[in-house]
Amino acid sequence: MAADRDSADGNSADGDTAGAGPAVPPGWSLTALMLGHKRVSAASIVVVLALIVVTVLTTVANPARAPLTDASTCSAWAAGTGAQKVAYALVYIGEYGGGPDTTRTARTLVTTIDTECVRASYLGEADDVSILASIRHAF
Repeated sequence: MAADRDSADGNSADGDTAGAGPAVPPGWSLTALMLGHKRVSAASIVVVLALIVVTVLTTVANPARAPLTDASTCSAWAAGTGAQKVAYALVYIGEYGGGPDTTRTARTLVTTIDTECVRASYLGEADDVSILASIRHAF
């Protein structure tokens, strides 16, 4: 009975396993391949390292963000930082006028632009609608 269970499991009585995968012929390994083709291996390693360096530099390096202007799109608004948004609101209030409480007006303006840019995004127009157009509901 033990022999029947072993053959049903795919194991033979001597401990060999069936279907263990293809055996690697002697001399066929990654190390042997790299030692056999040293120039190609070195060039491949240099290319991989260069790609890693470029990826890290472009990810970590934070390029200077462009300031938000009237012509910036809602997509640029969404990518802007909170400080950029408040700075734009203060510039807008300085150019187009605002109430006596500039801070409150700036927060209200940022909220208005956020709301209208979300609306433009839902309509699929976030790349086409400028911040000024969103404030004026001109889309």
